[in-house]
Amino acid sequence: MATAQQAAWVERVLGIRAGGAARPAGPWTQVLPIWRDAKETVDRDITRLQASLKAVGDDDLDQIAEYGLYGVTTGEAVRLIAALHDADAKGGAPDARAKLSRALEDYRGFLDGAPIVDLLERNDWHPVPLRKVLGGALDDMKKALAA
Repeated sequence: MATAQQAAWVERVLGIRAGGAARPAGPWTQVLPIWRDAKETVDRDITRLQASLKAVGDDDLDQIAEYGLYGVTTGEAVRLIAALHDADAKGGAPDARAKLSRALEDYRGFLDGAPIVDLLERNDWHPVPLRKVLGGALDDMKKALAA
């Protein structure tokens, strides 16, 4: 039985994982940094919007401002983050790619179909370009999956 260090060497050098599964061809492009960059951009805009909403002094707007983007998704963001971590940790292994592909499609469905996205993008205080920024990141990550 090989030690963990020996198994890691075999995988790194020969591209073979325990159980004989081959590593995908070509280097894996880390996808989590793509998402983090886009999310940081959107978060800055959402923070500005939250400040504007809170300044109005309305209880409903305060509550909307309190929860941010994660508060309006139905789990898509959490599943996407989990899939991104998994794909990067596994170096783009086939099972992780499949999980990430599903998560990307789910998040795309949220961006394309959730009414809150339109509200955030077209509000009168501080528009947040979710589809452009996060959608662009989804496109970039989909390209990494295809490589």
